[in-house]
Amino acid sequence: MTATFTQKQLEIMESAVKLFAGKGFDNTSVRDIAKAADVNVAMISYYFGSKEKLLEAIFIKYVTTMRGKLEEIVFAHDVTPAEKIDRIIETYIDTIAANRHFHLLMVREQGVMKNKVMYDGVKSLKLKNTSLIKSAIKAGAKAGIFKKNVDITILALTVFGTINQAFNTQRFLCEQYRIDPDNEAEFLKVIIPRLKVHLKAVVRSYLLVADK
Repeated sequence: MTATFTQKQLEIMESAVKLFAGKGFDNTSVRDIAKAADVNVAMISYYFGSKEKLLEAIFIKYVTTMRGKLEEIVFAHDVTPAEKIDRIIETYIDTIAANRHFHLLMVREQGVMKNKVMYDGVKSLKLKNTSLIKSAIKAGAKAGIFKKNVDITILALTVFGTINQAFNTQRFLCEQYRIDPDNEAEFLKVIIPRLKVHLKAVVRSYLLVADK
């Protein structure tokens, strides 16, 4: 699988992800995508072959982009293990905030990947991203900064599950903090920084050796 796309492919993918997020994959036709992207149906067929392959390309693009960001953090030599975990949390939250349509698509269409080749490919990419996070935590444990034998899988579930829930319940959270539920900027300004601070504190408390 490759994450290299032409400008025209990226434009089509951007139009498609908005439609998939809003209408659902099954309720979006190739003609809908062609109209939104201002191209003809034949061009979509030429670039992607099918609507399913277009969806696969969208997942590959976003997952590999995240992997690139994680690699930059995990392999940095001038960053402490604790700072790396902080940056991973920041990056994950900021990436969702900047790609809300894709996040909504992920939430709505997780069961749409019926094609085994596509499912296995995307699963492989996601596992690679997870392995990067695990390597950062294991490096911290080896250095004596993080506790040994932590349950990394459950920790990841805790962190990413909390992040996803925050974005999925945006209206409810806005009501709790008495801000306009339809004001995206206020949500990002008021609630997201609180989410970052909280998760960093929770993860540091769980990972750090007491005297560190």
